[in-house]
Amino acid sequence: MTTETIYHPSDLHSGECEWCGEKSDELIYTEDGQEVCINCIEEMKFYEGTMKGI
Repeated sequence: MTTETIYHPSDLHSGECEWCGEKSDELIYTEDGQEVCINCIEEMKFYEGTMKGI
């Protein structure tokens, strides 16, 4: 299954990811207010969709 997520420029901002600690221009706010980079978000989605429960 392939899914596509579209991030709008207005959703993104610069700073430091709270999960991996890297500086990025592609941070978004999670539902609980954390600043997380898109790479970490996509990695979490992949894990939950493929590996969770193994």
